[in-house]
Amino acid sequence: MQKIAKYLSENITDVSKGNINKDIIFQISQLNRQHRSELRDHIFEYSKQQSSEPDQVDIINWLKQCFHLIDKYSFRFNKVFFSPGPEIKNAIFQLLNEAQSSVYLCVFTITDSKLANEIINCHKRGVKVKIITDDQKTEAKGSEIFAMENAGIPIKTDHSKYHMHNKFGIIDGRIALTGSFNWTYTATKHN
Repeated sequence: MQKIAKYLSENITDVSKGNINKDIIFQISQLNRQHRSELRDHIFEYSKQQSSEPDQVDIINWLKQCFHLIDKYSFRFNKVFFSPGPEIKNAIFQLLNEAQSSVYLCVFTITDSKLANEIINCHKRGVKVKIITDDQKTEAKGSEIFAMENAGIPIKTDHSKYHMHNKFGIIDGRIALTGSFNWTYTATKHN
């Protein structure tokens, strides 16, 4: 992040005209929420330092372009994962970890304790969490559903003789997760 901040502050004219190094654009696309926030803070501080300079218009244009860059390139519109392997679980964990306002999940079951604990952590830090899951899987061996319910998370189950086998979620009202990946410990190892 330091390299991005340095580049933006040392290239005010180019940035204010929208001429940005492609490597910097790529680095911005890799920032997580916390680093984006830190970068914004740095930009504001830098603009405050420069506000006594006579060339205020360039600073304002530069600031506008910086925020445009951050917003345009920091959010990934889609990502595809295949299992087995840890990538899906790690991506879900990161999205849960970065959730700010809401996590709504509809999953067949959750037996992965790392994911379950992160869902509980979301709830503890004030993120609104709701889960819909299969009624028959709530009591299956290794199910984390009751642990999440005991932590105060609202859990709804289907009431059908058939399995509710969906796996999708909506995070912060803007990030959708969907796929066939089971939120289970064995899913990252075997299926």
